Amino acid sequence: MNPNNVQVPPPAGPPPQNHNGPSGLNNHMPAPDLHTMEELCQPTMNGQGGPIASVNIQATDFGLKNHMIQQVQNSCQFHGLPGDDANKHLDKFLIITQSMKQNGFTDDALRLYHFPYSLTHHATPWFDRLPKNSIHTFQEMASKFLLKYFPSSMVTKLRNDISNFRQLPDESLLDESLFEVWERYKLLIDRFPNHNMLPVTQIDTFYNGLTLRHRDTINTATGGTFMKMRLEECYNLIENMTAHHNDWDTSTQRGDSSSSITSSSLEIAALTQQMVEMRKDMLQMYRINQQVNSVSLSCKTCGGPHAYYECQAVGGCTQDVYVTSGTYNQGCNSLANVLIIS
Repeated sequence: MNPNNVQVPPPAGPPPQNHNGPSGLNNHMPAPDLHTMEELCQPTMNGQGGPIASVNIQATDFGLKNHMIQQVQNSCQFHGLPGDDANKHLDKFLIITQSMKQNGFTDDALRLYHFPYSLTHHATPWFDRLPKNSIHTFQEMASKFLLKYFPSSMVTKLRNDISNFRQLPDESLLDESLFEVWERYKLLIDRFPNHNMLPVTQIDTFYNGLTLRHRDTINTATGGTFMKMRLEECYNLIENMTAHHNDWDTSTQRGDSSSSITSSSLEIAALTQQMVEMRKDMLQMYRINQQVNSVSLSCKTCGGPHAYYECQAVGGCTQDVYVTSGTYNQGCNSLANVLIIS
């Protein structure tokens, strides 16, 4: 201790040895691993096992039944493709497994152990890549499944599809009937069970998304105004109209008339094409005749546009000279054809 803050010179002699290495850290090498490269490259059992952790089961001897596994595999398979409905798959899986019972298994454990058999294609590698022993209940399994195949972006898209629902317009190529548009709307609702839309909002969104023609059809069926009916009556009316859509929907009649018009148009087009082809053939024949005539009217003597026997250069006369008395006009040249009529 130096109370007077007097600088004391360092002691003479070599500096003390630093046993912690040049950087002040413990520089001792770890114990050498005596395993060979071949042994180190071989896989070990560390970290092996599936994502499902061991579940407490009461039975001493147990095993999944083959017929239960086959029932799951044959009834519901989730491929992990973009168009697959994860909510629908879970619903179907729960319906299938609710009738499965096995001694010593709780319903949750039975569903948890059977769920991997409902996955195939891209979904199987996803399940295998989950952390080992990370899933203990079926609720955890379902949460991870929905987080992967029903993300928040899909939630937003489906909510927007419902809120902005519109029937395809009459002038489109895919003109929807009332039955078709109602089924498409219900399918959107089913694909998004957590939409949190009140029934009145659902009916109002569907009605305002229809074309003017189909809204008029519904108002006609009510005998007044659709929006003045009670909610349950509105729903039942749409269900009844779509169940008997051939009686209410005019799109079928329009389709029949359109098909007949289309058929007539095709026949007219075919006849028109035939007439065009006939006209082409006639023009071709006319051109051929013109060429023949132009060749036959070419004079061999002077090349003029007349027959050789009418050529003035050789004193031509008419082609045929009829002689009734045994003499004929001596003024004609010898190229004339003489017909003696006796």
